[in-house]
Amino acid sequence: MRIFYSLEAFYPHISGVTIVTDRLASYFAEQGNETFVITASDKGDFLIEKNPKGYTVIRFKSYPSVVRKKIRISPFPKIATLKLFKKFSPDIIHLQDPVFVSQVLSEEALKRKIPVIATQHSSLAFPLSYLGLPKVVSEWAEKIIAKTLVHFYNKHCKLIITPSNFIKSEVLNWGVKIPVEVVSNGIDLELFKKGKVSLEFLKKYYLEDFISKPIVLYSGRIDKDKNLEILIKAIPLVLKEKEVNFLFLGDGDIKSDLEREVKLMGIENNVRFIGPLQPSNSDLSKFYQLASLFVIPSFIEGQSMVTMEAMASGLAVIASNGGALKELLKDNENGFLVNPFSEKEFAEKILAVLNDEKLRKRMSQKSLELIKPHNISNTYKKFEEIYQQFV
Repeated sequence: MRIFYSLEAFYPHISGVTIVTDRLASYFAEQGNETFVITASDKGDFLIEKNPKGYTVIRFKSYPSVVRKKIRISPFPKIATLKLFKKFSPDIIHLQDPVFVSQVLSEEALKRKIPVIATQHSSLAFPLSYLGLPKVVSEWAEKIIAKTLVHFYNKHCKLIITPSNFIKSEVLNWGVKIPVEVVSNGIDLELFKKGKVSLEFLKKYYLEDFISKPIVLYSGRIDKDKNLEILIKAIPLVLKEKEVNFLFLGDGDIKSDLEREVKLMGIENNVRFIGPLQPSNSDLSKFYQLASLFVIPSFIEGQSMVTMEAMASGLAVIASNGGALKELLKDNENGFLVNPFSEKEFAEKILAVLNDEKLRKRMSQKSLELIKPHNISNTYKKFEEIYQQFV
């Protein structure tokens, strides 16, 4: 089977979508399939690369995005797509976003009667969060985008996959007429299981003294849509009551802004920013082992890979009561769901977990229990069934 995966931004850009795409392309290549990732070039020029994991990356000529400065887009891939189909005729195309590259691939697939399926990874609140529009304008824009997506999906796709019921409900509310199925992005439970961290690791990241206090961890992109300003505001409230360190693992457009804010607040001794870290880096799981607690303030998550990583690591989670997080997090069982706009509530729940060892251990065990159905092997099996259904 020859499989095309398409998305506008791929590695080295790190996001939940790029991680999922890499895992699927790697797994199906390992199973003996010919897999390709079709994307916009991260450097600008057309490139073909062989990934060590067995799949091929084809990068179309690209241009800087006006919305996100670290992203490049490929708005004119028609000619490159025609050449691609002439050389490699796929058996199935799996869209990972509905942007330029995916749209042109889908048009050509329709002409050739090649089946196309799509994963809608995020809520429309995610792309709109970068525009900073007034609420009324944002609501109008969301309706226009939803209408456009409905037309695109109904015309080109056999099936829409969503990683959560939250996204499925949103897609159905748009008015799509094709089937919508929930498939978890999955997590490698073995990779993130509990373990010890070596002194060598601590020295590598200059964390020998940092671990002398309980560590509250955030991992993921450090961008506008993650609501991290609320977590930063909660830190001084926590520090008034308890000596705690906060570790931010990742990179993004507002990282430098948050670092400046931390210094202005005079809390830099209790806050550390580390990253970016590639998902394939074996050190990633070790940061979770250092933490006493995981916090995710984003309220528009389509599922949240990092929350699943935290749960697989046996961490209690403090999360915003919004988006798909409540499908992973059971309030007062493996963590707490809080008002995403209340730094006071974040601080109170962080302290509640850190000050109660018995509660923290109970929540840790519950996280390990609740994450089991999301084992990545279940995800791969489900996609095997889906692909076979259409090929």
